[in-house]
Amino acid sequence: MPYRFHLPDIGEGLEEAEIVEWLVAPGDTVVRDQALVEVLTDKASSELPSPVAGVIVALGGGEGDRLRVGDLLIEIEDGTPAAVPDPVAAPSEPATVPDPVSTPSEPATVPHPVAAPSEPATLEPAVRPPASGGPPPAVRPKASPATRKRARELGIDLATVRGTGPGGRIVESDLQASVVAAVAPTAGRADDPVRAGDTNRAGDTTRDRATGLGRIAAGRHPLRGVRGVIARNMAQSWSQIPHIHSFDELDASLLLDLRTRMTAIGREVTPLAVAVVSSARALRRLPLVNACVEGDEIVVHDRVNVGVAVATDQGLVVPVLRDADLLDLFGATAEIADLAERARAGRLTAADLTGGTFTVTNYGSLGGRWATPIIPPGQAAILGIGRIADRPAVHEGAVVPRPMLPYSFGADHRLVDGDLLETLKASVVDDLTEPLRLLVGA
Repeated sequence: MPYRFHLPDIGEGLEEAEIVEWLVAPGDTVVRDQALVEVLTDKASSELPSPVAGVIVALGGGEGDRLRVGDLLIEIEDGTPAAVPDPVAAPSEPATVPDPVSTPSEPATVPHPVAAPSEPATLEPAVRPPASGGPPPAVRPKASPATRKRARELGIDLATVRGTGPGGRIVESDLQASVVAAVAPTAGRADDPVRAGDTNRAGDTTRDRATGLGRIAAGRHPLRGVRGVIARNMAQSWSQIPHIHSFDELDASLLLDLRTRMTAIGREVTPLAVAVVSSARALRRLPLVNACVEGDEIVVHDRVNVGVAVATDQGLVVPVLRDADLLDLFGATAEIADLAERARAGRLTAADLTGGTFTVTNYGSLGGRWATPIIPPGQAAILGIGRIADRPAVHEGAVVPRPMLPYSFGADHRLVDGDLLETLKASVVDDLTEPLRLLVGA
């Protein structure tokens, strides 16, 4: 009797998940706790382990399908015998009366009205194993889940890649070599969408080729995976939250000076960490900004949790620094670095991506100056900071070059009016302009 494994409650109040990639196929033999499938929720991706050992009979959906909690995920023949009632023989006397239903020890003597576990076709699986006598299933290339995810982003079929890792395992460098080999023949062609030496295009085209940034084949593609999550969240934010924005720039001389001085004594502080800590301090003083609208209610959050937008190869993710108002500059710098590293490595958990009450996005790290950041669902405001660069500014009565930091605030106009937004902005800007305030507790 196959074991029927249903999509479990992954936590965080999530009700459904998308099948990103099956790590097994019908006919495969698995052991207990072996990874079966990678699923993606609105918070994070994770692998689900097998609850039993056995042979895969059927999969409950295809890659890209979305299942709800409780839906059938997979069927595994674990060797548990089926309980079939005997209409003739008493359980204690199986041999005294002819049995029209074959016993488990005689599967071939009399046809059995109920299919034995070796006849999976009667189970109507979503994905059937190959028919008897057909070609053997293809050997699954050896690669880690992170490498498989990276290959999907680059549009690489792992079956075409030669693995150079231990035991022929495909590693990241093999994917990069595959990308270079694929695009090299088109370099300089008139019809190549990204040509070598095209100085009219932003960014480093060599880097873009190596990372696969922005590359996708012509045609229709399903909106799923991390990009599908981003699309749903952005559509919800833009359609449900009436945004207002405020833009300006500040003199970052003292901010850069603090970073230089801290580095000299072996203590790292980043402008992004200063922005996070200064925002958290402001939210503590202005709790209406640390809130959101749910239906016809205002929900004021009891903790200050600041999300930090991180650009990854999979798309933009926003891991959360919990109780950011309790962090100092050094603690915030260390936690941001840890979250960013785990985000780019694909090692964030659902808990890392939930509970944010305010967001800081640093598009300046990508070279941007101005932007209109979108407020995530469940929040009332967001801060965006651009690239610090020397620009003309009035200093002590003269126009001189100064390192200027452009910034923009977005707010939910249902909660935040112009006066409150300017109060928030003034508090954060004061700390960014003179970050020593954050070290002395001013």
